[in-house]
Amino acid sequence: MTRKQDVEARLDRALEKQIVAPRLDGRFDAAVWSRIEAEQSRATNPVSRNAPTGALPMARWLSISNAIGVSVALAIVLYFGLRLLGGIDFSWHVKIPVPEVLSADATPVMTIGGYAIGLVATLFGLAFTPLGRRVRSSFL
Repeated sequence: MTRKQDVEARLDRALEKQIVAPRLDGRFDAAVWSRIEAEQSRATNPVSRNAPTGALPMARWLSISNAIGVSVALAIVLYFGLRLLGGIDFSWHVKIPVPEVLSADATPVMTIGGYAIGLVATLFGLAFTPLGRRVRSSFL
């Protein structure tokens, strides 16, 4: 052995003598398992009513956005459905008044609406790209 290795071996033995590890018995195991059970029970128990959570506001926003989406879809279905059924005579059952929309009035609305929907859809899609995540994180 070299002198350096001999010195390191003596230092290692001296350190081993100084370190005294406590004996682990059943009490230590019981304490560890009780802490694990407490963590698991806290994770599986429902949250108390007084504790604030982030899930409830997100669920509220999700419900609001779903309601808006359903109402827009129903409006579109009703609009185009009434336009398609406008030429059919329902005199034998129920007379449905169909509003007359001039093409001169509908063209600007459809053009601007189409651009708006396209822009919103594009921005929504870009928000989930790496660039969009960086932009969102800079605002939050």
